[in-house]
Amino acid sequence: MKILTKLTLIGPLSSYRLSQELGIPSATAWRVLKKLCKEGYVSKGEKNFSITPKGLAVLFKNYKDERVRKIIAKRLKEIWNYEGDVSEVYSLLKDVSNLIENNKIDIKNVCLNYPVSLAGFLYPFINELSEETKRLIAHYLLKTFPSVNITPYCRGIISFNDKGIPYAIAVNCKVEGIKLNHYCEILQKLYVKNKIE
Repeated sequence: MKILTKLTLIGPLSSYRLSQELGIPSATAWRVLKKLCKEGYVSKGEKNFSITPKGLAVLFKNYKDERVRKIIAKRLKEIWNYEGDVSEVYSLLKDVSNLIENNKIDIKNVCLNYPVSLAGFLYPFINELSEETKRLIAHYLLKTFPSVNITPYCRGIISFNDKGIPYAIAVNCKVEGIKLNHYCEILQKLYVKNKIE
């Protein structure tokens, strides 16, 4: 955790610099970094080691200091180039931590390097996620999968529920904002109109 914390707060570091920062032998720093790389918590660049999104999620789960948790969320936002608010990334990390603590998911099975993979992985847990996390998931689904114009101001990924009623799996709506599993009156009316025609 100390190594992950240093890589988060300072940024990419060489094993030598990390050993100086932590006051541990250089060989120990190298050995621990290689193990963290193997587990996917750290990545090795040409000269330095960097924390990965998976490492940030583990650090967030185990760190209770809110100041550090906010820095973790900010770093993940930067890594993902996320256009939304950092509070949405914070909520996602909090929801992922809760799912891990409740034994609903295992961090070893979660791909955090690609936000759209994470979005697809978390989609089945939609009822256990905050509205901010849902916005982040909807953002990446809309960015990745084909969507259609519902109105000149709304765009969404359309599907049908088990009763044949259309809804937007993810939508960016002028009125409602970015949402998951959105049942829209306009979409219902368009569907009924097209069915009649």
